Amino acid sequence: MTTRTVVAWDDSVESRTALVWATERARLAAAGQELVLVRVIDEISLIPGTTIAAEEFDAASTAVAEEAARIARELPAARVSSQVVIGDTLDTLRRYTDPTTLLVVGTEARTHPHFRFTWSIGARLAATALGPVAIIPRHVTGTRSGIVVGVDGSETSTRAALFAAEEASLQSVPLHIIHVWLVPPVWQADYVYDDFTLDMLGEEHEAIVHDAAAAVRRARPGLVVKAEAVRGSTVRALLDASPLPQLVVVGCRSRSAVNRFVLGSASHELILNLDVPVVIVSDRVRESADAVASDRTQELIGG
Repeated sequence: MTTRTVVAWDDSVESRTALVWATERARLAAAGQELVLVRVIDEISLIPGTTIAAEEFDAASTAVAEEAARIARELPAARVSSQVVIGDTLDTLRRYTDPTTLLVVGTEARTHPHFRFTWSIGARLAATALGPVAIIPRHVTGTRSGIVVGVDGSETSTRAALFAAEEASLQSVPLHIIHVWLVPPVWQADYVYDDFTLDMLGEEHEAIVHDAAAAVRRARPGLVVKAEAVRGSTVRALLDASPLPQLVVVGCRSRSAVNRFVLGSASHELILNLDVPVVIVSDRVRESADAVASDRTQELIGG
């Protein structure tokens, strides 16, 4: 369960959109939720050998503090604060992530080719964060309701489903669990799948989505849950679900040391086609949670 929300703030239109989304979410949360506005002054933007002027730092601090004060007046039951940090934007924001923190970032308007957009701060954070990351687009298309989560039978996707269930409960909306699959490619030209084989494959994939739904119902017995296995494109099935979702949640698994710095294919494509808020739950969330548990165990042993 996330108890803290951190919003990357720089007074841009994108960060304001992210803050609006985070504020509305915090309004629904239980009293005592923590909302932190973080203004990162990127040291890369500074002239080599120079440091930020005290006046500039003070101005940034004042601006973000005023915005936090405004949000605090709107959310009297929440704990709202602000911080200004000098450093690399990606590394700095990543240090705010953990399994109980939702990091919220806005996205710039996509005016560049896909290969440049993939390297947005949101995409890079989602790949390396130690907790869930919400990426909020400037414009959301269509009329939307409910939350969609994609599952694939992995432990990471189950974590994503449980996170999505928490969000659906928080917002009092139904949860739509989707498992997307494709018929395996046929390498021999004289061989095709018959109806019996396809039915067997379909049953296996139905089992995956129903297992995820069972885990969600155990955790959130009062939640309205719809579960289905769909043949087709993963991203299109999630984004074009009926009704159109107000939030899409997916898990992201890292498979190698190198791939721990990039998103999986489905998460990557979602960000390329972003027209709805998306939350990425990485398997690094598990690693971070395990590390915290290990530290606490060591403290008990040491005590």
